[in-house]
Amino acid sequence: MSSSSELIKERLNIADVVGSYIKLEKAGANYKAKCPFHGEKTPSFMVSPGRNSYYCFGCGAKGDIFTFVEEFEKVDFVGALKILAERAGVELEQFKGDNTSKGEMDKLRSVLERATIFFEGNLKKNSPEAKKYLLDRGLTEKTIEEWRIGWAANEWRTAQEILAAQGVDIKDMEDVGLVKRSEKGDGYYDRFRSRVIFPLFDASSRVIGYSGRLFGVPDTEGPKYLNSPETPLFNKSEVLYGFHKAKDGIRQWKYAILVEGQMDLLMCHQNGYTNAVATSGTSLTLQHLAKIKKLSDNLMIVYDADKAGLKATLRAWTAALSLGMDVKIAALPAGEDPASILLSNKEKFKEALKHSKHIIEYHLDMLSREGLDERKLWHAVEIEVLPYVAAIQSAIDKSHFISTISLNTGIPEEDLREQLKNTKPVAIEGLTPVASVNSAGSFDAKTGKRTSTQSVIERLIGTALLLKQKNNIELSERIIARIKEIVSAEIAERVDSLMASDSDVLIFEAEMLGGEDVNIEKDVGELLYELEERTLKENLSTHMTQLSTAERKGDKEAVQTLTNKFQEISIKLAQLHQKKDKK
Repeated sequence: MSSSSELIKERLNIADVVGSYIKLEKAGANYKAKCPFHGEKTPSFMVSPGRNSYYCFGCGAKGDIFTFVEEFEKVDFVGALKILAERAGVELEQFKGDNTSKGEMDKLRSVLERATIFFEGNLKKNSPEAKKYLLDRGLTEKTIEEWRIGWAANEWRTAQEILAAQGVDIKDMEDVGLVKRSEKGDGYYDRFRSRVIFPLFDASSRVIGYSGRLFGVPDTEGPKYLNSPETPLFNKSEVLYGFHKAKDGIRQWKYAILVEGQMDLLMCHQNGYTNAVATSGTSLTLQHLAKIKKLSDNLMIVYDADKAGLKATLRAWTAALSLGMDVKIAALPAGEDPASILLSNKEKFKEALKHSKHIIEYHLDMLSREGLDERKLWHAVEIEVLPYVAAIQSAIDKSHFISTISLNTGIPEEDLREQLKNTKPVAIEGLTPVASVNSAGSFDAKTGKRTSTQSVIERLIGTALLLKQKNNIELSERIIARIKEIVSAEIAERVDSLMASDSDVLIFEAEMLGGEDVNIEKDVGELLYELEERTLKENLSTHMTQLSTAERKGDKEAVQTLTNKFQEISIKLAQLHQKKDKK
Protein backbone atom coordinates (compact mmCIF):
# COMPACT_ATOMS: atom_id res chain seq x y z
CA MET A 1 0.00 0.00 0.00
CA SER A 2 2.92 2.31 0.69
CA SER A 3 3.89 2.49 -3.01
CA SER A 4 0.29 3.25 -3.99
CA SER A 5 -0.04 5.95 -1.34
CA GLU A 6 3.22 7.59 -2.44
CA LEU A 7 2.06 7.56 -6.06
CA ILE A 8 -1.25 9.14 -5.03
CA LYS A 9 0.62 11.87 -3.12
CA GLU A 10 2.75 12.58 -6.19
CA ARG A 11 -0.33 13.02 -8.38
CA LEU A 12 -2.54 14.98 -5.98
CA ASN A 13 -1.71 18.40 -4.55
CA ILE A 14 -3.00 18.88 -1.02
CA ALA A 15 -4.44 22.31 -1.86
CA ASP A 16 -6.53 20.76 -4.66
CA VAL A 17 -7.76 17.94 -2.42
CA VAL A 18 -8.63 20.12 0.57
CA GLY A 19 -9.96 22.85 -1.72
CA SER A 20 -12.50 20.41 -3.16
CA TYR A 21 -14.05 20.13 0.33
CA ILE A 22 -13.68 23.63 1.79
CA LYS A 23 -13.06 27.16 0.49
CA LEU A 24 -9.36 28.10 0.59
CA GLU A 25 -7.89 31.62 0.46
CA LYS A 26 -4.35 32.39 -0.70
CA ALA A 27 -1.98 33.44 2.10
CA GLY A 28 1.47 33.97 0.63
CA ALA A 29 2.85 30.62 -0.45
CA ASN A 30 0.16 28.86 1.58
CA TYR A 31 -3.62 28.81 1.93
CA LYS A 32 -5.96 29.50 4.84
CA ALA A 33 -9.57 28.59 5.65
CA LYS A 34 -12.06 28.17 8.45
CA CYS A 35 -11.32 24.80 10.02
CA PRO A 36 -13.80 22.07 8.96
CA PHE A 37 -13.13 20.14 12.18
CA HIS A 38 -14.24 22.76 14.73
CA GLY A 39 -16.44 25.84 14.71
CA GLU A 40 -14.62 29.16 14.26
CA LYS A 41 -15.23 32.65 12.87
CA THR A 42 -11.64 33.59 12.01
CA PRO A 43 -9.65 31.26 9.69
CA SER A 44 -6.96 29.35 11.57
CA PHE A 45 -6.70 26.31 9.28
CA MET A 46 -3.59 26.48 7.09
CA VAL A 47 -2.59 24.37 4.09
CA SER A 48 1.03 24.20 2.90
CA PRO A 49 1.51 22.88 -0.66
CA GLY A 50 5.27 22.97 -0.13
CA ARG A 51 5.01 20.57 2.79
CA ASN A 52 1.98 18.75 1.40
CA SER A 53 0.30 19.06 4.79
CA TYR A 54 -2.23 21.08 6.80
CA TYR A 55 -2.41 22.42 10.35
CA CYS A 56 -5.13 24.12 12.41
CA PHE A 57 -4.01 26.58 15.08
CA GLY A 58 -7.44 26.43 16.68
CA CYS A 59 -7.92 22.72 17.37
CA GLY A 60 -4.52 21.23 16.46
CA ALA A 61 -5.79 19.10 13.55
CA LYS A 62 -2.91 18.24 11.22
CA GLY A 63 -1.82 15.75 8.61
CA ASP A 64 -1.68 15.00 4.90
CA ILE A 65 -4.28 14.28 2.21
CA PHE A 66 -5.06 10.86 3.70
CA THR A 67 -5.71 12.07 7.24
CA PHE A 68 -7.84 14.93 5.91
CA VAL A 69 -10.08 12.61 3.90
CA GLU A 70 -10.26 10.16 6.83
CA GLU A 71 -11.50 12.89 9.17
CA PHE A 72 -13.75 14.69 6.71
CA GLU A 73 -15.34 11.60 5.15
CA LYS A 74 -15.40 9.67 8.47
CA VAL A 75 -13.59 6.67 6.94
CA ASP A 76 -10.51 4.62 7.90
CA PHE A 77 -7.18 4.73 6.04
CA VAL A 78 -8.24 2.09 3.53
CA GLY A 79 -11.40 4.07 2.79
CA ALA A 80 -9.39 7.26 2.27
CA LEU A 81 -6.92 5.36 0.11
CA LYS A 82 -9.70 4.13 -2.18
CA ILE A 83 -11.28 7.60 -2.49
CA LEU A 84 -8.00 9.28 -3.36
CA ALA A 85 -6.82 6.44 -5.60
CA GLU A 86 -9.90 6.81 -7.77
CA ARG A 87 -9.33 10.57 -7.95
CA ALA A 88 -5.65 10.14 -8.84
CA GLY A 89 -6.31 7.36 -11.35
CA VAL A 90 -4.24 4.87 -9.38
CA GLU A 91 -5.30 1.23 -9.47
CA LEU A 92 -4.92 -0.52 -6.11
CA GLU A 93 -3.62 -4.01 -6.83
CA GLN A 94 -4.35 -5.12 -3.27
CA PHE A 95 -8.11 -4.81 -3.84
CA LYS A 96 -8.29 -5.65 -7.55
CA GLY A 97 -10.88 -8.36 -8.17
CA ASP A 98 -11.06 -9.25 -4.47
CA ASN A 99 -14.13 -8.22 -2.53
CA THR A 100 -14.21 -11.28 -0.29
CA SER A 101 -13.06 -9.51 2.90
CA LYS A 102 -15.37 -6.55 2.38
CA GLY A 103 -18.25 -8.93 1.59
CA GLU A 104 -17.69 -10.93 4.76
CA MET A 105 -17.60 -7.82 6.94
CA ASP A 106 -20.73 -6.44 5.33
CA LYS A 107 -22.49 -9.76 5.94
CA LEU A 108 -21.56 -9.69 9.64
CA ARG A 109 -22.75 -6.08 9.94
CA SER A 110 -26.04 -7.15 8.37
CA VAL A 111 -26.45 -9.83 11.04
CA LEU A 112 -25.98 -7.27 13.81
CA GLU A 113 -28.35 -4.81 12.11
CA ARG A 114 -31.07 -7.48 12.02
CA ALA A 115 -30.41 -8.35 15.68
CA THR A 116 -30.54 -4.70 16.70
CA ILE A 117 -33.90 -4.24 15.01
CA PHE A 118 -35.16 -7.32 16.87
CA PHE A 119 -33.90 -6.05 20.26
CA GLU A 120 -35.40 -2.59 19.62
CA GLY A 121 -38.80 -4.06 18.81
CA ASN A 122 -38.60 -6.32 21.84
CA LEU A 123 -38.16 -3.32 24.15
CA LYS A 124 -41.07 -1.44 22.59
CA LYS A 125 -43.54 -4.33 22.53
CA ASN A 126 -42.57 -6.92 25.13
CA SER A 127 -40.86 -5.27 28.11
CA PRO A 128 -42.69 -2.36 29.74
CA GLU A 129 -40.63 -2.95 32.92
CA ALA A 130 -37.30 -2.43 31.13
CA LYS A 131 -38.72 0.58 29.32
CA LYS A 132 -39.90 2.05 32.64
CA TYR A 133 -36.43 1.45 34.14
CA LEU A 134 -34.82 3.53 31.37
CA LEU A 135 -37.38 6.32 31.67
CA ASP A 136 -37.02 6.38 35.47
CA ARG A 137 -33.25 6.74 35.06
CA GLY A 138 -33.94 9.94 33.12
CA LEU A 139 -33.77 8.87 29.49
CA THR A 140 -36.33 10.26 27.08
CA GLU A 141 -38.17 8.32 24.37
CA LYS A 142 -36.10 10.24 21.83
CA THR A 143 -32.77 9.19 23.41
CA ILE A 144 -33.88 5.54 23.62
CA GLU A 145 -34.78 5.62 19.95
CA GLU A 146 -31.69 7.54 18.75
CA TRP A 147 -29.31 5.23 20.58
CA ARG A 148 -31.27 2.15 19.47
CA ILE A 149 -31.59 0.68 22.98
CA GLY A 150 -33.27 -2.73 23.10
CA TRP A 151 -34.20 -5.67 25.28
CA ALA A 152 -33.23 -9.37 25.35
CA ALA A 153 -35.78 -11.51 27.14
CA ASN A 154 -34.86 -14.21 29.65
CA GLU A 155 -35.11 -16.94 27.01
CA TRP A 156 -32.42 -19.25 25.73
CA ARG A 157 -32.91 -19.26 21.96
CA THR A 158 -35.39 -16.55 20.94
CA ALA A 159 -32.87 -14.25 19.18
CA GLN A 160 -31.26 -17.04 17.17
CA GLU A 161 -34.65 -18.47 16.15
CA ILE A 162 -35.86 -15.06 14.92
CA LEU A 163 -32.64 -14.50 12.94
CA ALA A 164 -32.61 -18.06 11.58
CA ALA A 165 -36.13 -17.50 10.28
CA GLN A 166 -34.70 -14.53 8.35
CA GLY A 167 -32.08 -16.75 6.74
CA VAL A 168 -29.13 -15.87 9.00
CA ASP A 169 -26.59 -18.68 9.39
CA ILE A 170 -25.87 -19.81 12.97
CA LYS A 171 -22.11 -19.62 12.33
CA ASP A 172 -22.46 -15.92 11.42
CA MET A 173 -24.41 -15.37 14.66
CA GLU A 174 -21.54 -16.98 16.55
CA ASP A 175 -18.94 -14.91 14.68
CA VAL A 176 -20.55 -11.64 15.83
CA GLY A 177 -21.01 -12.87 19.42
CA LEU A 178 -24.80 -13.23 19.46
CA VAL A 179 -24.79 -16.91 20.38
CA LYS A 180 -22.53 -19.34 22.22
CA ARG A 181 -22.05 -23.05 21.63
CA SER A 182 -23.33 -25.17 24.52
CA GLU A 183 -20.73 -27.00 26.61
CA LYS A 184 -22.14 -30.35 25.46
CA GLY A 185 -21.62 -29.25 21.88
CA ASP A 186 -25.18 -30.11 20.91
CA GLY A 187 -26.38 -26.65 19.95
CA TYR A 188 -26.26 -22.91 20.63
CA TYR A 189 -27.87 -20.52 23.11
CA ASP A 190 -28.33 -16.74 23.10
CA ARG A 191 -25.48 -14.84 24.75
CA PHE A 192 -27.69 -11.93 25.88
CA ARG A 193 -30.64 -12.93 28.09
CA SER A 194 -32.72 -10.76 30.45
CA ARG A 195 -30.70 -7.69 29.61
CA VAL A 196 -31.23 -4.12 28.47
CA ILE A 197 -29.25 -3.97 25.24
CA PHE A 198 -27.02 -0.99 24.43
CA PRO A 199 -25.68 -1.29 20.86
CA LEU A 200 -22.03 -0.34 20.38
CA PHE A 201 -21.17 1.57 17.21
CA ASP A 202 -18.14 2.16 15.02
CA ALA A 203 -17.12 5.65 13.87
CA SER A 204 -19.56 5.37 10.95
CA SER A 205 -22.53 4.68 13.28
CA ARG A 206 -22.76 0.98 12.35
CA VAL A 207 -23.55 -1.56 15.08
CA ILE A 208 -20.49 -3.70 15.85
CA GLY A 209 -21.45 -5.26 19.19
CA TYR A 210 -23.49 -4.89 22.38
CA SER A 211 -23.29 -4.19 26.07
CA GLY A 212 -26.13 -5.81 28.00
CA ARG A 213 -27.24 -4.60 31.46
CA LEU A 214 -28.77 -7.36 33.63
CA PHE A 215 -32.39 -6.54 34.47
CA GLY A 216 -35.42 -8.43 35.78
CA VAL A 217 -33.53 -11.32 37.40
CA PRO A 218 -31.35 -11.65 40.54
CA ASP A 219 -27.79 -10.30 40.29
CA THR A 220 -26.54 -13.85 40.88
CA GLU A 221 -27.73 -14.76 37.38
CA GLY A 222 -24.66 -13.19 35.81
CA PRO A 223 -22.42 -10.12 35.60
CA LYS A 224 -24.17 -6.75 35.85
CA TYR A 225 -22.81 -5.78 32.42
CA LEU A 226 -21.98 -8.24 29.66
CA ASN A 227 -20.20 -7.10 26.51
CA SER A 228 -19.86 -8.81 23.14
CA PRO A 229 -16.70 -10.91 22.82
CA GLU A 230 -13.87 -9.94 20.50
CA THR A 231 -15.05 -10.38 16.91
CA PRO A 232 -13.88 -9.34 13.44
CA LEU A 233 -15.98 -6.18 13.96
CA PHE A 234 -15.58 -5.51 17.68
CA ASN A 235 -12.31 -4.79 19.51
CA LYS A 236 -13.05 -3.72 23.08
CA SER A 237 -9.65 -2.02 23.38
CA GLU A 238 -10.55 0.44 20.64
CA VAL A 239 -14.29 1.07 20.98
CA LEU A 240 -15.53 4.04 23.00
CA TYR A 241 -19.27 4.18 23.60
CA GLY A 242 -20.74 7.28 22.00
CA PHE A 243 -17.65 8.19 19.97
CA HIS A 244 -19.64 8.09 16.71
CA LYS A 245 -21.85 10.91 17.98
CA ALA A 246 -19.20 12.75 20.03
CA LYS A 247 -16.69 13.46 17.23
CA ASP A 248 -18.24 16.74 16.16
CA GLY A 249 -18.87 17.78 19.77
CA ILE A 250 -15.23 17.22 20.72
CA ARG A 251 -14.09 19.34 17.78
CA GLN A 252 -16.59 22.08 18.59
CA TRP A 253 -15.97 22.19 22.37
CA LYS A 254 -12.21 21.54 21.90
CA TYR A 255 -12.11 18.93 24.66
CA ALA A 256 -13.61 15.53 25.44
CA ILE A 257 -15.52 14.44 28.55
CA LEU A 258 -14.72 10.88 29.66
CA VAL A 259 -17.30 8.99 31.75
CA GLU A 260 -17.56 5.34 32.77
CA GLY A 261 -20.86 3.83 31.72
CA GLN A 262 -23.71 3.89 29.23
CA MET A 263 -26.20 5.75 31.43
CA ASP A 264 -23.62 8.43 32.28
CA LEU A 265 -22.87 8.87 28.59
CA LEU A 266 -26.50 8.94 27.48
CA MET A 267 -27.48 11.49 30.12
CA CYS A 268 -24.54 13.69 29.10
CA HIS A 269 -25.57 13.73 25.45
CA GLN A 270 -29.25 14.16 26.31
CA ASN A 271 -28.33 17.27 28.31
CA GLY A 272 -26.22 18.85 25.59
CA TYR A 273 -22.75 17.55 26.52
CA THR A 274 -22.24 16.08 23.08
CA ASN A 275 -18.48 15.84 23.54
CA ALA A 276 -18.79 12.93 26.01
CA VAL A 277 -17.52 9.37 25.47
CA ALA A 278 -17.56 6.32 27.76
CA THR A 279 -15.43 3.26 28.36
CA SER A 280 -18.54 1.06 28.56
CA GLY A 281 -17.60 -1.64 31.05
CA THR A 282 -13.99 -2.08 29.87
CA SER A 283 -10.72 -0.69 31.16
CA LEU A 284 -9.47 2.46 29.47
CA THR A 285 -6.70 1.76 26.97
CA LEU A 286 -4.15 3.81 25.08
CA GLN A 287 -6.07 2.97 21.89
CA HIS A 288 -9.17 4.62 23.37
CA LEU A 289 -7.22 7.75 24.22
CA ALA A 290 -5.51 7.81 20.84
CA LYS A 291 -8.94 8.09 19.20
CA ILE A 292 -9.75 11.09 21.40
CA LYS A 293 -6.33 12.66 20.84
CA LYS A 294 -6.94 12.73 17.07
CA LEU A 295 -9.71 15.24 17.76
CA SER A 296 -8.32 17.07 20.81
CA ASP A 297 -5.45 16.91 23.31
CA ASN A 298 -7.79 18.15 26.03
CA LEU A 299 -9.60 15.70 28.29
CA MET A 300 -12.02 16.13 31.21
CA ILE A 301 -12.40 12.98 33.34
CA VAL A 302 -15.72 12.66 35.21
CA TYR A 303 -15.88 9.39 37.17
CA ASP A 304 -17.83 8.36 40.26
CA ALA A 305 -16.97 10.24 43.46
CA ASP A 306 -15.68 7.28 45.49
CA LYS A 307 -12.38 5.47 46.08
CA ALA A 308 -12.97 3.13 43.12
CA GLY A 309 -13.74 6.14 40.99
CA LEU A 310 -10.50 7.80 42.07
CA LYS A 311 -8.53 4.69 41.17
CA ALA A 312 -10.08 4.61 37.70
CA THR A 313 -9.48 8.36 37.36
CA LEU A 314 -5.81 8.04 38.27
CA ARG A 315 -5.29 5.25 35.77
CA ALA A 316 -7.07 7.21 33.04
CA TRP A 317 -5.05 10.34 33.82
CA THR A 318 -1.77 8.41 33.75
CA ALA A 319 -2.57 6.86 30.39
CA ALA A 320 -3.56 10.26 28.99
CA LEU A 321 -0.40 11.77 30.44
CA SER A 322 1.70 9.20 28.57
CA LEU A 323 0.24 10.54 25.31
CA GLY A 324 0.97 14.16 26.22
CA MET A 325 -2.66 15.10 26.73
CA ASP A 326 -3.85 17.97 28.96
CA VAL A 327 -6.14 16.51 31.61
CA LYS A 328 -8.48 17.90 34.25
CA ILE A 329 -10.68 16.12 36.78
CA ALA A 330 -14.23 17.12 37.63
CA ALA A 331 -14.92 16.21 41.26
CA LEU A 332 -18.47 14.97 41.87
CA PRO A 333 -20.33 15.15 45.20
CA ALA A 334 -19.99 12.01 47.34
CA GLY A 335 -22.29 9.17 46.30
CA GLU A 336 -23.05 10.69 42.90
CA ASP A 337 -22.28 9.76 39.32
CA PRO A 338 -22.81 11.87 36.16
CA ALA A 339 -26.18 10.23 35.40
CA SER A 340 -27.61 10.79 38.89
CA ILE A 341 -26.48 14.43 39.04
CA LEU A 342 -27.83 15.25 35.59
CA LEU A 343 -31.16 13.71 36.61
CA SER A 344 -31.48 15.52 39.94
CA ASN A 345 -29.56 18.78 39.50
CA LYS A 346 -28.05 19.77 36.15
CA GLU A 347 -26.41 22.86 37.64
CA LYS A 348 -24.31 20.67 39.95
CA PHE A 349 -22.85 18.89 36.96
CA LYS A 350 -22.17 22.18 35.22
CA GLU A 351 -20.43 23.47 38.36
CA ALA A 352 -18.34 20.29 38.63
CA LEU A 353 -16.99 20.87 35.13
CA LYS A 354 -16.48 24.58 35.78
CA HIS A 355 -14.42 23.89 38.93
CA SER A 356 -12.42 21.00 37.49
CA LYS A 357 -8.90 20.56 38.83
CA HIS A 358 -5.57 19.14 37.91
CA ILE A 359 -5.16 15.54 39.08
CA ILE A 360 -2.71 16.45 41.87
CA GLU A 361 -5.03 19.03 43.41
CA TYR A 362 -7.92 16.59 43.01
CA HIS A 363 -5.97 13.81 44.72
CA LEU A 364 -5.04 16.08 47.62
CA ASP A 365 -8.72 16.90 48.09
CA MET A 366 -9.56 13.19 48.22
CA LEU A 367 -6.85 12.55 50.83
CA SER A 368 -8.02 15.47 52.98
CA ARG A 369 -11.51 13.93 53.14
CA GLU A 370 -10.10 10.74 54.65
CA GLY A 371 -9.12 12.47 57.90
CA LEU A 372 -5.64 10.92 58.04
CA ASP A 373 -3.28 11.79 60.86
CA GLU A 374 -0.10 13.69 59.98
CA ARG A 375 2.15 10.64 59.60
CA LYS A 376 -0.30 8.72 57.41
CA LEU A 377 -1.04 11.81 55.32
CA TRP A 378 2.64 12.47 54.68
CA HIS A 379 3.15 8.82 53.73
CA ALA A 380 0.15 8.92 51.38
CA VAL A 381 1.57 12.01 49.67
CA GLU A 382 4.93 10.28 49.20
CA ILE A 383 3.42 7.10 47.75
CA GLU A 384 0.31 8.37 45.95
CA VAL A 385 0.92 11.98 44.91
CA LEU A 386 4.61 12.64 44.29
CA PRO A 387 4.86 10.08 41.43
CA TYR A 388 2.45 12.31 39.50
CA VAL A 389 4.56 15.39 40.18
CA ALA A 390 7.60 13.44 38.95
CA ALA A 391 5.75 12.73 35.69
CA ILE A 392 5.43 16.43 34.85
CA GLN A 393 8.12 17.83 32.58
CA SER A 394 7.67 21.53 33.26
CA ALA A 395 9.95 22.75 36.06
CA ILE A 396 7.55 25.64 36.67
CA ASP A 397 4.61 23.28 37.09
CA LYS A 398 6.61 21.00 39.38
CA SER A 399 7.50 23.95 41.58
CA HIS A 400 3.86 25.07 41.62
CA PHE A 401 2.59 21.67 42.74
CA ILE A 402 5.30 21.23 45.36
CA SER A 403 4.12 24.52 46.87
CA THR A 404 0.49 23.42 46.59
CA ILE A 405 1.19 20.12 48.36
CA SER A 406 3.13 21.92 51.09
CA LEU A 407 0.31 24.40 51.71
CA ASN A 408 -2.29 21.61 51.87
CA THR A 409 -0.36 19.18 54.04
CA GLY A 410 2.17 21.19 56.04
CA ILE A 411 5.06 19.16 54.62
CA PRO A 412 8.09 21.49 54.19
CA GLU A 413 8.84 22.25 50.55
CA GLU A 414 12.50 21.37 50.93
CA ASP A 415 11.52 17.88 52.17
CA LEU A 416 9.17 17.40 49.23
CA ARG A 417 11.82 18.52 46.73
CA GLU A 418 14.37 16.15 48.24
CA GLN A 419 11.94 13.24 48.15
CA LEU A 420 10.97 14.08 44.58
CA LYS A 421 14.56 13.48 43.45
CA ASN A 422 14.15 9.80 44.40
CA THR A 423 10.59 9.41 43.10
CA LYS A 424 9.94 7.56 39.87
CA PRO A 425 7.24 8.93 37.53
CA VAL A 426 3.94 7.12 37.88
CA ALA A 427 3.38 4.27 35.45
CA ILE A 428 0.55 1.86 34.73
CA GLU A 429 0.49 -1.69 33.48
CA GLY A 430 1.62 -1.88 29.90
CA LEU A 431 3.17 1.59 29.90
CA THR A 432 6.70 2.77 30.45
CA PRO A 433 7.17 5.62 32.96
CA VAL A 434 5.95 8.92 31.58
CA ALA A 435 8.68 11.29 30.45
CA SER A 436 6.80 14.42 29.55
CA VAL A 437 3.53 16.30 29.66
CA ASN A 438 2.26 19.68 28.58
CA SER A 439 1.90 22.33 31.23
CA ALA A 440 -0.68 21.48 33.89
CA GLY A 441 -4.09 22.95 33.42
CA SER A 442 -3.04 24.42 30.10
CA PHE A 443 -6.47 24.50 28.53
CA ASP A 444 -9.62 26.35 29.36
CA ALA A 445 -12.82 24.27 29.36
CA LYS A 446 -14.78 27.12 27.79
CA THR A 447 -12.40 28.25 25.05
CA GLY A 448 -10.06 25.27 24.67
CA LYS A 449 -7.17 27.71 24.23
CA ARG A 450 -3.68 26.90 25.45
CA THR A 451 -2.33 29.17 28.16
CA SER A 452 1.09 27.68 28.83
CA THR A 453 4.45 29.42 28.52
CA GLN A 454 5.53 26.40 26.53
CA SER A 455 3.53 27.55 23.49
CA VAL A 456 5.51 30.82 23.39
CA ILE A 457 8.81 28.94 23.67
CA GLU A 458 7.79 26.58 20.85
CA ARG A 459 6.82 29.51 18.62
CA LEU A 460 10.23 31.13 19.20
CA ILE A 461 12.12 27.90 18.60
CA GLY A 462 10.15 27.30 15.40
CA THR A 463 11.01 30.79 14.17
CA ALA A 464 14.70 30.23 14.98
CA LEU A 465 14.72 26.93 13.08
CA LEU A 466 12.99 28.52 10.10
CA LEU A 467 15.55 31.37 10.06
CA LYS A 468 18.35 28.81 10.17
CA GLN A 469 16.86 27.08 7.12
CA LYS A 470 16.92 30.47 5.35
CA ASN A 471 20.60 30.91 6.35
CA ASN A 472 19.92 33.72 8.83
CA ILE A 473 22.18 31.96 11.33
CA GLU A 474 22.99 35.00 13.44
CA LEU A 475 19.38 35.87 14.35
CA SER A 476 18.52 32.19 14.82
CA GLU A 477 21.31 31.73 17.37
CA ARG A 478 20.42 35.00 19.13
CA ILE A 479 16.84 33.82 19.62
CA ILE A 480 17.87 30.49 21.14
CA ALA A 481 20.45 32.16 23.39
CA ARG A 482 17.86 34.68 24.62
CA ILE A 483 15.31 31.93 25.37
CA LYS A 484 17.89 30.15 27.52
CA GLU A 485 18.69 33.39 29.37
CA ILE A 486 15.04 34.01 30.24
CA VAL A 487 13.81 30.58 31.32
CA SER A 488 14.94 28.44 34.23
CA ALA A 489 18.05 26.28 33.96
CA GLU A 490 15.93 23.10 33.82
CA ILE A 491 13.86 24.35 30.90
CA ALA A 492 16.94 25.76 29.14
CA GLU A 493 18.51 22.29 29.20
CA ARG A 494 15.56 20.90 27.25
CA VAL A 495 15.54 23.52 24.49
CA ASP A 496 18.10 21.66 22.36
CA SER A 497 16.25 18.33 22.64
CA LEU A 498 12.96 20.04 21.71
CA MET A 499 14.64 21.56 18.64
CA ALA A 500 15.84 18.13 17.56
CA SER A 501 12.73 16.05 18.27
CA ASP A 502 9.94 18.39 17.12
CA SER A 503 11.75 20.47 14.48
CA ASP A 504 9.42 19.67 11.56
CA VAL A 505 6.24 20.58 13.46
CA LEU A 506 7.78 23.73 14.98
CA ILE A 507 9.07 24.97 11.62
CA PHE A 508 5.70 24.30 10.02
CA GLU A 509 3.88 26.28 12.71
CA ALA A 510 6.33 29.18 12.36
CA GLU A 511 5.93 29.09 8.59
CA MET A 512 2.14 29.12 8.87
CA LEU A 513 2.02 31.96 11.39
CA GLY A 514 4.64 34.07 9.65
CA GLY A 515 3.51 35.25 6.24
CA GLU A 516 5.64 37.03 3.67
CA ASP A 517 4.79 40.45 5.10
CA VAL A 518 5.68 39.65 8.73
CA ASN A 519 8.44 41.75 10.32
CA ILE A 520 10.53 38.93 11.82
CA GLU A 521 12.57 41.17 14.15
CA LYS A 522 9.41 42.78 15.54
CA ASP A 523 7.58 39.46 15.85
CA VAL A 524 10.51 37.87 17.69
CA GLY A 525 10.84 40.90 19.98
CA GLU A 526 7.18 40.67 20.98
CA LEU A 527 7.45 36.95 21.63
CA LEU A 528 10.58 37.35 23.76
CA TYR A 529 8.86 40.11 25.75
CA GLU A 530 5.86 37.83 26.35
CA LEU A 531 8.12 34.96 27.40
CA GLU A 532 10.05 37.13 29.87
CA GLU A 533 6.86 38.63 31.29
CA ARG A 534 5.24 35.22 31.72
CA THR A 535 8.36 33.78 33.35
CA LEU A 536 8.70 36.65 35.82
CA LYS A 537 5.01 36.50 36.76
CA GLU A 538 5.20 32.74 37.29
CA ASN A 539 8.30 33.21 39.47
CA LEU A 540 6.46 35.86 41.47
CA SER A 541 3.57 33.48 42.05
CA THR A 542 5.88 30.67 43.13
CA HIS A 543 7.80 32.91 45.55
CA MET A 544 4.58 34.31 46.97
CA THR A 545 3.42 30.79 47.79
CA GLN A 546 6.78 29.90 49.33
CA LEU A 547 6.76 33.15 51.33
CA SER A 548 3.31 32.37 52.73
CA THR A 549 4.54 28.93 53.81
CA ALA A 550 7.64 30.38 55.49
CA GLU A 551 5.56 33.00 57.34
CA ARG A 552 3.12 30.36 58.52
CA LYS A 553 5.99 28.25 59.88
CA GLY A 554 7.68 31.25 61.50
CA ASP A 555 10.92 30.73 59.57
CA LYS A 556 12.31 34.30 59.77
CA GLU A 557 15.47 33.57 57.79
CA ALA A 558 13.50 32.06 54.89
CA VAL A 559 11.00 34.93 55.05
CA GLN A 560 13.78 37.49 54.64
CA THR A 561 15.45 35.61 51.78
CA LEU A 562 12.17 35.10 49.94
CA THR A 563 11.09 38.71 50.51
CA ASN A 564 14.33 39.97 48.97
CA LYS A 565 13.94 37.63 46.02
CA PHE A 566 10.29 38.65 45.59
CA GLN A 567 11.28 42.32 45.51
CA GLU A 568 14.07 41.60 43.03
CA ILE A 569 11.67 39.87 40.63
CA SER A 570 9.09 42.67 41.06
CA ILE A 571 11.69 45.27 40.08
CA LYS A 572 12.66 43.27 36.99
CA LEU A 573 9.03 43.01 35.95
CA ALA A 574 8.47 46.75 36.44
CA GLN A 575 11.59 47.53 34.39
CA LEU A 576 10.40 45.21 31.65
CA HIS A 577 7.05 47.04 31.48
CA GLN A 578 8.78 50.43 31.45
CA LYS A 579 11.00 49.33 28.61
CA LYS A 580 7.93 48.18 26.67
CA ASP A 581 6.10 51.49 27.28
CA LYS A 582 9.01 53.52 25.87
CA LYS A 583 8.88 51.71 22.54
